[in-house]
Amino acid sequence: MNPRYRCLVLDHDDTVVNSTLEVNYPNMLDSLAILRPQATLTLEEFIEGNSDPGFNDWVRQRFGYTQQEVEWHYEFWRSNVMKRRPSMAPGMPAFLTRYHRAGGIICVATHSMRQMIEADYRTNCGFLPDYMNCWEEPAGHRKPNPYPVQEALRRFDLRPADVLVVDDLGPGLQMAEAAGVDFAAALWCCTTPKMEQLLSARANYVFRAVGQLEELVLGPAPGPKEAACHETACHRIQL
Repeated sequence: MNPRYRCLVLDHDDTVVNSTLEVNYPNMLDSLAILRPQATLTLEEFIEGNSDPGFNDWVRQRFGYTQQEVEWHYEFWRSNVMKRRPSMAPGMPAFLTRYHRAGGIICVATHSMRQMIEADYRTNCGFLPDYMNCWEEPAGHRKPNPYPVQEALRRFDLRPADVLVVDDLGPGLQMAEAAGVDFAAALWCCTTPKMEQLLSARANYVFRAVGQLEELVLGPAPGPKEAACHETACHRIQL
């Protein structure tokens, strides 16, 4: 079996794991109850703020966080997210395992911590990605900078045509465009109409189920075909 793309550069939160609904949004509400008890925050605002301008700039603008509060929030979030890791998106463990066995190269470009990525892959897949670009990297080496893709090209002797970036937010799209590689919008976990419109207008592919990505990369999976979108796989905010 020869994968259509030799290398996948995968986002983690809300692409591989269901982090917003299961962990990150509830955690954000808990932190606001401590730092800004009068503040309100919708799920839509949280998703879009993480995409543009990015979490740290967004909490400074939206809630007036000081640098000390940004650092406190980060430690609060880190101490809680390792206690209960989110589930992987439906079909994701089987797809990643099948792609790995086919010789595909799995890279991760995420704003989450390496410890979290390793825990999720070990628990759900039994192996680690071939390369991980995580929050611990210098800011200039993290997406939307093209560095994670460029490093994957260098490490594995790849051409841009060999790589597909899969992400649910704008920074991944910007990274793919800057690196000159194809981009797939992952709309199977948690999204908003605004994010769907932004990603769909510029993506090479738009997927609402992991099975659609798998079929593109590896061909149809054995067994029953995965539904395009259902309540456990896709949460769409209605405005």
